[in-house]
Amino acid sequence: MERATKKQLLTIALYEDCSLDLKWQAISELEYRKWNDDYLIDLVRMWGQGKSSYEIAVKLDLPENTIKWQLEKHGLFGKGGKRWTTQHS
Repeated sequence: MERATKKQLLTIALYEDCSLDLKWQAISELEYRKWNDDYLIDLVRMWGQGKSSYEIAVKLDLPENTIKWQLEKHGLFGKGGKRWTTQHS
């Protein structure tokens, strides 16, 4: 479920022939990825402190892609240098 796109997760959640367990997993993953605006203050603070996208993701317990998307959405990526990192870097 972690690698599924939002569209794929929604399809699983809404598809009649999927088991309830699979639907529950898809909905749980969607909820996990949900952005809470309260995170924005922490995101800006940590980004300003020079933390990488991976470090912020770990601290906020969110997927790194969510952090990257929010940084781009708010025009923060590129400010203070490129800091995209992954756990594999």
